[in-house]
Amino acid sequence: MNYYIERPNTWRAANRKCAEIQEFVNQFKNCLIYDEKSRDALIKEIRDKVEELNNAYPRTKRLKVEFSHGDYISCYPDERGVDEYVFAINIHPVKKTYGFGETGGEI
Repeated sequence: MNYYIERPNTWRAANRKCAEIQEFVNQFKNCLIYDEKSRDALIKEIRDKVEELNNAYPRTKRLKVEFSHGDYISCYPDERGVDEYVFAINIHPVKKTYGFGETGGEI
């Protein structure tokens, strides 16, 4: 199954570390993901980047990435308060594709 990301939801960055991770995930705006393996690789890449930034900014709150419900990635401080998200990404399944060709119909 294919998936797509319309755009990551981001909130005002609390510090430089949050700004850097938001800049990183914004590259996935309007991104098509080919399959579950690619989706899992994307999640790992995001987790690795967050861990890299946690190590680069040790005096800030540690961030963690969570993948839930098969379609939602979120990032927030380990000891978070109410609504302290850094970003959230909805991964939508591609339910249908359309292409105009010689048959004039659906692909």
